[in-house]
Amino acid sequence: MERKILLVDDESSLRRSLSISLGQHGYDVDPCENGFSALNKLELYKKNSVNLDTVVVDIDLPDINGIKLGRIIKSKYPDTAMMFITGYADQMELSELEELKSEGLLEKPFTADDLIAEINKILEKHFKAPAEAEIDTKEEKTYCAYIIIKASEPSNFINLYRKLYFMDGVIYCDAVKGDKDIFLLIQSDSAEGCRNIFETEIKSLDGILFSEFLPVAVPLLNDNIKEIINSAGISLFDDTPGMSKERDSRKSVYSYVLLDVEREKVEQLYPILRLTENVLYCDFISGSYNMILMVYGSQFSQIDKVIQNKIVNHDGILKVKKYPIINIFEM
Repeated sequence: MERKILLVDDESSLRRSLSISLGQHGYDVDPCENGFSALNKLELYKKNSVNLDTVVVDIDLPDINGIKLGRIIKSKYPDTAMMFITGYADQMELSELEELKSEGLLEKPFTADDLIAEINKILEKHFKAPAEAEIDTKEEKTYCAYIIIKASEPSNFINLYRKLYFMDGVIYCDAVKGDKDIFLLIQSDSAEGCRNIFETEIKSLDGILFSEFLPVAVPLLNDNIKEIINSAGISLFDDTPGMSKERDSRKSVYSYVLLDVEREKVEQLYPILRLTENVLYCDFISGSYNMILMVYGSQFSQIDKVIQNKIVNHDGILKVKKYPIINIFEM
């Protein structure tokens, strides 16, 4: 399971680079540009019972002093691990410096590896065994993940596709055009179950050159945004990801669209994209991309227009990749 890190720093380039680097090492990083947005995000975590492993706070923030922010966070969330980063350690009082070092302090400039090493030290001190965590057994929940596959040999593609199509836990299996060959949607009764399907049943299949696991989640949204989406007849929590509407290949063609969205823009763009015309569904994922859309049209040229006119023009979308679905029997 990914470790969740809240990163609070006013340097956008640092937030971006650390989010990417930590993400590549299995961390789910939620970046915030100032102290106020960090406190707001922590309230959302608490309200939605989201587990947070570590808060990384820059001492020199534009709105709230980082040290003061750290004390506020510790008073409200005493079980949250904390560490500080700064480029001005030489200007701090010795007693203050020693106090911060006891929590965790990293001086700028530093590398992502430096930060990971420091976070791991802190997590070792604050780690709670699963038996100590509160477990909600009142409600059954379905977990989903997308898997993207590149086949190793075209000659073996049909056999690989058939094995995946009929595999237990696979909801959708689509052949696509592009630099990848197959998109899967799998489901299980736990996040670990989805990961286990990927690691033990899919990765071991002959004919796979590359595969990527993209677990599905629901982004944290404030109540006003939730109400807007729900009033449009779309449930954020009851629908199985990727299955909120039925596909009809007799009337439409479909394309998967992968988006790399600036993390701080996700809360703003997620509801917009979910409600965009010709977007069948929009799922928030973890991996090299953080959103996946299913876009439909009467023909692929219409899908191209939807992507160009209604998706890529939003501020915060960094990268877009389109994968048209093809009929496997027409290959």
